[in-house]
Amino acid sequence: MRGFVGIGQSDNIETAVSEATAGIRNADLFILMTPFNKAEMSASLLAQKYPGVPIIGTTGQSIGKDSYSESQLTLIAFAGVTVATGIIEDTVKAPVNYIKEFEDNLKSLEPSSDNTVCIDFITNNEEKTVSTMNSVLSRYGISLAGATAYGTPLGEQPSVIYNGKIYKKSCVYAFIKNNAGKIRVCKEDIYEPLSGTPHFATLVDPNTKTLFQMDGEPAFEVYSAETGVEKDDVVSNMITNPLGRLLGDEIYIASTVSLDMNGVMFNGKIINENDTVYIMQLGDYRAINEDTIDTIKGMSVKRSFILGFDSTARMKLFAREDYTEEYISNMSSLCTYASIITDGQQFNSQHVNQTLVCVVFE
Repeated sequence: MRGFVGIGQSDNIETAVSEATAGIRNADLFILMTPFNKAEMSASLLAQKYPGVPIIGTTGQSIGKDSYSESQLTLIAFAGVTVATGIIEDTVKAPVNYIKEFEDNLKSLEPSSDNTVCIDFITNNEEKTVSTMNSVLSRYGISLAGATAYGTPLGEQPSVIYNGKIYKKSCVYAFIKNNAGKIRVCKEDIYEPLSGTPHFATLVDPNTKTLFQMDGEPAFEVYSAETGVEKDDVVSNMITNPLGRLLGDEIYIASTVSLDMNGVMFNGKIINENDTVYIMQLGDYRAINEDTIDTIKGMSVKRSFILGFDSTARMKLFAREDYTEEYISNMSSLCTYASIITDGQQFNSQHVNQTLVCVVFE
């Protein structure tokens, strides 16, 4: 299996596509990552240039060839893989209507948990859609990794890319089977409980990802008491002290994206009533990344490509800490590396925030 990364830096979309595709004759799959204002035209041009090659993608930021930019177009081309792609066009109301086609696409590959992964990009309603997909994936032992569309201008709707076209309120996916080796998936979480004190979500609205109360008190007051952060600074402080939802033995990060005038917390991940919630703190991210690299090295000595799904909040944190170049260099030292950077990530059965998810190909 081979992974190629092309970068288009030009503001002219035709030139950017030409830059990103330089040297590519054909591929088994394209993943296209682009700013919102370049998505529609670049997807169309790519489909015209490579008719019949499946394309999935979305909008956001990206890392490729050691370059990290909010404006670059990043193209990831796979060869030596077998691929089945599809789209779930109604993530809001009825993603379950597409589940038979989803499973049929998976079965067409004759998948194995060792050599097959599902990559997804989604516009909204992540938890419901991920849960629906996982009802199939879990039976086959197939891992999921993906990202939520990012960088949508005010007044526009989030978009995903599928075979040269733009879709709203949808999830696009690709099953990738490695014909020459294994595929492994792992995650990196750089946060740990702040005090070790568990809190309990006592008033929520899952439909709007809203957290009203913890421990029977206004949620932001509980948060402020533990962190010492005032209400007006809660959202900006998520980069240091996000929330963590306990599921089994794992804590999954949920960040607050806004507060209303009453201090109600609107989050990027659903917290359900009676969930155990921890207020988290930043750990030793350098040491944690070293552990991640050791984990990836332990997965395979024949790494050919790593596809990351990373977080805009993490990149802002690393910029603040003057760690960005070191971080990208660390990840790129493993093998050819590209990363898709948005506000939300998918990891197996969960939609998460502020987390790195890596797909490692032999």
